[in-house]
Amino acid sequence: MMTPDSHRSRIRAEELALLVDAVQEYAIFLLGTDGTIRSWNSGAARIMGYDEEEVVGRNFSIFYLPEDAQKPQRELEVAAAEGRVEDEGWRLRKDGSRFWANTVITALRNPDGTLHGFAKVTRDMTAKLLAQEDLRQSAEIFQLLVSSVRDYAIFMLDPEGNVKTWNNGAQRIKGYRPEEIIGRHFSAFYTEEDVASNKPARELEIAREHGSVEDEGWRVRKDGSRFWANVILTAVHDSSGRLRGFAKVTRDITERKKAEEVNLALLEQREARVQAEEERRRAENSYREAQEANRAKDEFLMTLSHELRTPMTAVLGWSRLLLTMKPDDPLFREAVAGIANGAQLQARLIDDILDVSRVVSGKLRLSPETIDIGRVILNAADAVSTTAQAKDITITTSLAPQLGLMVADPTRLQQVIWNLLSNAVKFTPKKGNVLVTARRTASQIQIEVTDNGEGIEPRFLPHVFEPFRQAETPSTRVHGGLGLGLSIVRYIAEAHGGRVTAHSEGRGSGSTFTVSLPIRAVAADAALPNDLADTFRYGNRLRDLEVVLVDDDQASRKIVSAVLSAAGANVTVFESASAALDAIERRHPDIIITDIAMPEIDGYAFARALRKGDRQRGSPTKIVALSAFPAAMEERGTFDAYLSKPIDPYHLVDEIARAAPRASAR
Repeated sequence: MMTPDSHRSRIRAEELALLVDAVQEYAIFLLGTDGTIRSWNSGAARIMGYDEEEVVGRNFSIFYLPEDAQKPQRELEVAAAEGRVEDEGWRLRKDGSRFWANTVITALRNPDGTLHGFAKVTRDMTAKLLAQEDLRQSAEIFQLLVSSVRDYAIFMLDPEGNVKTWNNGAQRIKGYRPEEIIGRHFSAFYTEEDVASNKPARELEIAREHGSVEDEGWRVRKDGSRFWANVILTAVHDSSGRLRGFAKVTRDITERKKAEEVNLALLEQREARVQAEEERRRAENSYREAQEANRAKDEFLMTLSHELRTPMTAVLGWSRLLLTMKPDDPLFREAVAGIANGAQLQARLIDDILDVSRVVSGKLRLSPETIDIGRVILNAADAVSTTAQAKDITITTSLAPQLGLMVADPTRLQQVIWNLLSNAVKFTPKKGNVLVTARRTASQIQIEVTDNGEGIEPRFLPHVFEPFRQAETPSTRVHGGLGLGLSIVRYIAEAHGGRVTAHSEGRGSGSTFTVSLPIRAVAADAALPNDLADTFRYGNRLRDLEVVLVDDDQASRKIVSAVLSAAGANVTVFESASAALDAIERRHPDIIITDIAMPEIDGYAFARALRKGDRQRGSPTKIVALSAFPAAMEERGTFDAYLSKPIDPYHLVDEIARAAPRASAR
């Protein structure tokens, strides 16, 4: 009968047998003392290829290679003597194939110490062996590869920077044999300057912190010569993250450096040649432009000389003949008219030149106000009508109804239309026609001046608005003028926010100039200034007005005094500012007219002295400047009005009436 202890022992034995049999990764079986197989688990069947009935009772030597025939018995003897034996080597499967096995044979003894048998555990290590072999072969191949590389110095450093390995490339590039350099610090390759600045230690530190560092610079060979190197230093860590050292790869790129320097020098030379060529082209262009400018200047001076001398001939000739004439002479009125026309033409030429100067310097200013654009157009047409009638040219105006009001500078806008009409009349043959049209859109006023005159050649059309440009040459010119009018037209139109264009089908086809001007906001109750609506009445416009005139030029004093007196003013004349100041202190006039360029006290100093007296008296003085010098805007602020010589008598009286409160009130 089985006791409880024996029962539990049997159960444990059965469970242990089940456990051993379930193991698939190990061959676990028992051997008798003579090596006979007594048990067989499923792992043994899987690894060795034998079923249990095929192998139990046979000697375990069937798993060994023929050349290892003595090895099974020796292993049993060692295990019996020492308790266990472990081995790795080739074993055989049932099908004759080999596998690499790790085996452990353990001696089993009875309680009395007698040998009972052996336990044998076998593990298939073929995959591990192959992996190790692959790793070994890879290491060998890598070592051969590194060792055979001659273009790169590839070597290892320990964590302190001492050389551990040395390849053929390192020996060729740096000149050291392995036994000369292994164990030395890698700072031996750096220049004295780099060592003094602690560069090697900095590179190790950067590689430790960032994994690697790359550098280019001078390095030193064993013989002391220098070479330009590209260096990569990489930190090497083991699987636990511990720093094992550094891998260092150095390449001698001295030749590349020299080539780069040569290329850079060639590039700099090429850039210098290109720059020199560009400078030469610029110099040639500047020379051509200077020649063109000189030619244009010469042509302009020839034109200017012609245009100024032509009216001056009439002025000088008639003025000298006038001294010999009596008022009732039939030619007397013709002489006066000739002088007036010549002077007026010269004044217009001078105004055009000054306007271009103001345009170039940016000092041409607009004085916009609410105007009746239709009236401005008609006034410009009236101003040109005399010239047109002399050539039997018909000027027709066709203004759309309700042109209405717009905001613009009336004087400058009339100058635009007058210039276009004068140009059209100039280039239109006798008995020709000039048409002026104007229409209003939602946002613009469009004014067109069309003639059936000579037209414009296509090659010259793009340059028609350029200053000093004319289709004629000074020596072959048929028409007068300086070639400034259309450029002034363009600037004034653009200054108003508009534009002007020219169109012509060519010579003999006439031309059309179109001015487009934006309509700015106009107040609903805007009214026109009276002086634009009324024709100037010369009569007694300045009646009983007390005027002081200061001018050092006798001719200017006489003509201005005569004009103002004819308009009814009481004029007191002085040739210096100092004399005028003494008189003004005794009797305060309604208005003071002064020249600017005068000796001792000029017009600006005179005006400042008058303003100082105003503060003392508490009453303002109306001061008008009348000068041949154009004034800047800030200078004009010194005066109540600033008039430029030469001036039309009607315009002079009109401006004085506007500036003088007592005259304006009438």
